[in-house]
Amino acid sequence: MTEIAAACGVSQATVSLVLNNAPGTRISSVTRDLVLRTAKDLGYVPPARNAGRRPVIAMLIDEVTSTPHVAGLIAGVAAAANDAGYLVSVMPTAQDGAAEHAALSFLAQLPVAGVIYARLVTQEVILPPRVTDYPCILLNCYVEGDRVPAVIPGDQAAGVTAVLSLLDAGHRRIAYIGGEDSIEASVERQKGYRRALATRDVPYDPALVVKGGYTIAGGHSGMKRLFALPDPPTAVFCFCDRTALGVYTAAAEAGLTIGRDLSVIGFDNEAFTADMAPPLTTMQLPHADMARHAVEELVDWITQQKPPARPYRLKFDCQMISRASTGPLLVRQPA
Repeated sequence: MTEIAAACGVSQATVSLVLNNAPGTRISSVTRDLVLRTAKDLGYVPPARNAGRRPVIAMLIDEVTSTPHVAGLIAGVAAAANDAGYLVSVMPTAQDGAAEHAALSFLAQLPVAGVIYARLVTQEVILPPRVTDYPCILLNCYVEGDRVPAVIPGDQAAGVTAVLSLLDAGHRRIAYIGGEDSIEASVERQKGYRRALATRDVPYDPALVVKGGYTIAGGHSGMKRLFALPDPPTAVFCFCDRTALGVYTAAAEAGLTIGRDLSVIGFDNEAFTADMAPPLTTMQLPHADMARHAVEELVDWITQQKPPARPYRLKFDCQMISRASTGPLLVRQPA
């Protein structure tokens, strides 16, 4: 297929669609005839195939683990692809260049119509050269200059939403327990934290920002440091739900009641958050919606044989799931 594409001056994806007679594509009769004639001249013999065989959307992702985040990405891609009449091939590559090259070589043997190139954690990526031989949409990642369409979560906007809700409840001493600066989502959420404070003319206090990673232990130690301040916070925005679990433990040790003495907001909406005592207010990562949109954009590209009007980076809003871990500022009466 690579040789045919080079001879015809078209993409490998176009060759795959023609040779596999993929339904619903808008490939001109001139291009279709050229591909078929060139394939015959080069001695291409199509494999025997089932008449009901579907074209494939390949999903290359760095890792598939037990984290709940990957489930939303894969399930969203699979559901949208199935609705559009495509099959999905998920190939974990561990961000290894050789593995990505091998995966793309293998995909050249399949009726691949397009590629979803994904990351488990939002980040900038460098694409393997052959991936853009196909229509390609980036999921939960992006490239410098936004040369390829990408769909990512709006982490900064989510930080604004979370902190504004605490400010509107009367809190002014609001802390942020973040991840490491190497984690892009943590940096973006902290930017949202600062933007929200500026929106309400609340001065930024660097003492209220601590690094807690994404672990329960990190949240616990971070909260204990904040409690040691002369004027401790009355509310805290956490990088993730596991960080919030550690905050709950530190608050209990300090004799404080979550939702009354200390308001807490997490991030991710993991399954256990609804069963915490009290249930945790958290921000929902829109991975399934992001994945579905990425596939819909890809299918439009495939069927129309035309990429989006311009490469772009689309950010999806993160919904706030309001529960009992947040409440109005408790005004303490003087003794």
